[in-house]
Amino acid sequence: MFILPAPAEPSAFWTDVKHTENFVLQRSVSSGVGTVLKNFLATIQNVLDTKPPSYRLVYRHAQVYDRFILLAVSESQDEIDMDWKWLQDNIMPVVTELDDPAERAGFVVTKIRFLVSAEGGLDVPADRKMRAATTTFRQTFDVNENLVNYYSCALQKGLMMHQGWLYLSENYFCFYSYIFGSETKVMFQLREIKDLSKAKSMGGARDDAIEVTTKDGQNYWFSNLFHRDETFDLLSQLTANTMKQVLRSSEYTTQHSGPHHRHTSSAINPDTRLPMIRTTGLRDQSRSLAEQIAQQRRNEEFRGEFGLPGSESLLSVIDSAHLVIPKSVSIYGGRVYLSTSFVCFSSRDFRGCRIILPLAAVRRIERLNGTDGNGVMCYELVITVWHQMGVVFKVPLENRECDAWCDALRGQLKDMVEEQRFARENRTALTRYMLKPFLKTCASEYLLQGKDTTYLDCLGKTFGFPGDPKLLKETSKTRAWAKYLSDYGRNLTTIRRAEFDRLIRVGLPNCLRGEIWELSSGAMYLRFQNRGVYEKYVNDYLDRPGPYAEEIEKDLNRSLPEYAGYQSPEGIDALRRVLNAYSLRDAELGYCQAMNIIASTLLIYMTEEQAFWTLTVMCDRLVPGYYSPSMYGASLDQAIFQALVEDTMPMLAQSFKQHDIQLSIACLPWFLTLFVNSMPLVYALRVLDCFFLEGPKILFQIGLAILKINGAELLDATDDGTFLFVLKNYYQTLGDLAFPESENARARQVTRFHELLYVAYSDFSLITQPKIEELRRSHQLRIVHSVQEFSKRTFLRNVIDSAGFTKDQLSLLYDRYYTVLFYSHAGRNKAVNQQQAEEAAADKITLDIY
Repeated sequence: MFILPAPAEPSAFWTDVKHTENFVLQRSVSSGVGTVLKNFLATIQNVLDTKPPSYRLVYRHAQVYDRFILLAVSESQDEIDMDWKWLQDNIMPVVTELDDPAERAGFVVTKIRFLVSAEGGLDVPADRKMRAATTTFRQTFDVNENLVNYYSCALQKGLMMHQGWLYLSENYFCFYSYIFGSETKVMFQLREIKDLSKAKSMGGARDDAIEVTTKDGQNYWFSNLFHRDETFDLLSQLTANTMKQVLRSSEYTTQHSGPHHRHTSSAINPDTRLPMIRTTGLRDQSRSLAEQIAQQRRNEEFRGEFGLPGSESLLSVIDSAHLVIPKSVSIYGGRVYLSTSFVCFSSRDFRGCRIILPLAAVRRIERLNGTDGNGVMCYELVITVWHQMGVVFKVPLENRECDAWCDALRGQLKDMVEEQRFARENRTALTRYMLKPFLKTCASEYLLQGKDTTYLDCLGKTFGFPGDPKLLKETSKTRAWAKYLSDYGRNLTTIRRAEFDRLIRVGLPNCLRGEIWELSSGAMYLRFQNRGVYEKYVNDYLDRPGPYAEEIEKDLNRSLPEYAGYQSPEGIDALRRVLNAYSLRDAELGYCQAMNIIASTLLIYMTEEQAFWTLTVMCDRLVPGYYSPSMYGASLDQAIFQALVEDTMPMLAQSFKQHDIQLSIACLPWFLTLFVNSMPLVYALRVLDCFFLEGPKILFQIGLAILKINGAELLDATDDGTFLFVLKNYYQTLGDLAFPESENARARQVTRFHELLYVAYSDFSLITQPKIEELRRSHQLRIVHSVQEFSKRTFLRNVIDSAGFTKDQLSLLYDRYYTVLFYSHAGRNKAVNQQQAEEAAADKITLDIY
């Protein structure tokens, strides 16, 4: 097998088999030595990662015989003979005609390098050690895979420790060990991993082990990992990527194999009608695969923390800075982030501050010399936004990150100017940097101007908002929000202090609820970058209804029938357009029952476009997989909720298990409809306020609080009917006073819903969003395999004509088919990326449009 040419040293451990003036075929001495010496040498080579192949083919300089260039390696004499013959036919005749030794060497290296790069389209690592490890990996396991990284570790089998090397590729988990004649080889696909966890070594002395369980029940224990956390994070990211591909290749194939499935072009971004970025998803050849996967994880965590669009990439970070904002005496210490289109800040304080500023909203940036609160000299990064509000980041002078951050910002601003020029030259208004048209759709602008904020085309304007305005204290809430937005920015430039969170938790005013929902969830940024896209999907639907139009039509009249807006054509038509537009945008997910409940609730407070993008954020990021054909996301969170109930309320969990009460009967609707179909609507809206602010963790907190408050009655429940009856009665009393006999006047005003929120936030405060994400990762593998097994059983059970195959044979055919489908999808994605890379090199398009 030819490899990337690399320097090689002459050694007494190699003996010549064939040779010419410039080429030598050699065999390893260890291949011909006695058994004891051979095993000893192989053991040392394995432990030190210096195991040579059995045969190698080198180029030898004609004048300097102690300089070799390694060209090919192999464990098989037949394979190395084929490489030798290829050299005889294609390279040696040309080399003999060249007189200059340097020219000869250059010709050979160029030809072999081109051959290696062209074969299979595999990446060639730049690092020499990584190249050697990649060669060893491909030879040992006979796979044409890109090696991501490799680690020294030991596989524990009973009392035996097999020291060797762990290899992680894009699709495989491999381990190899050779100790005194005993060879141990482990190889399985990442898609077969069912459980993955950190562990102590079997002796329990050190936290240096990883436990891996496959779907066939095999358990592997790898210890002596000096970089255990790094290995675990990389393996977690690889398996997460694999599981997404598994779901994509198996879950939607049958559903979308018909003639109505729509495919979008890879060259045009359907969400902007502008040329899409050509480098998104492509590999940066200057960085290793491990670095790229680590960067992918950092980008995902960054986007999740700030609720940014999926196109955003983290460019630069200042780890230590202090934020000074107007009309506040507080100074916040934290980090400043720069991404493709945003400047973000997150403080380290528990009750701190967060800022998300689109570059389009920035009017001036200055870097000045100033002093911090202690009188020490520092840089001051002053950012002024479009409505003249200014924020100041103070960075110590010795912080070199500031220079890199400013350079990256300068580059992004240059791209912004280029995009504006592109939009003007092509006479299109679809650019994310045009603010004025967007601001006309924001209620906060009209509120601060003292104008009517109900102008927005939401159903609440025509049919009214749920609840009594006086009981909900609409006037005082609106006044408090007007002051906050006046002091700390509005819509795209809102500074999120602790007061921002508090105002949301006490309940949003009707006039701002829609805007704050899309701001808190991040849907506002997505809508800002994709103006005109919703109208495009609506027009597509009107021209040619999608495959889900009939299914959507059946559910329209079942969507919040108690609300007057959905008893009229106006509300039904708006809901129809939003759901059909979303089914065209995400053809894989399409439409699922319960989406109509969420969309109908959003439309009471939002325009159709706002509801469309908020629904997009929910399905893509907040509750992924909830509305997929298998509802694997809802199943995943149900498993997490069950585990949390067992941890926090073991007696209640034991009672449910003893009486065979299915928790999911009541809890699954909580998650699918975000409590809209469970609680009275006025209280479900308060849960939604917190949901868009806090993320999905609030669903777990509210659910656990409901069970805890009703714990005494639920312990007496002996069947599912009683369980549901207790909860139904509780929902009907949420507006009742919780402590009517209290001597404290303020306590007498507390309702049972207020009590619910208090218990959720105080008793279950340890349930944070990072913890939920960690639990999702740990349970995901098992849930995905459960979904696969269920789909497989359903398919095999519905086979009418087995064509003479037994059940075991059909099962094997099913597995083989989806394995081929999985790798064909991966190969197709790789081919698309390669095509995009070639097009990018040709036309130099680098615009970053989401």
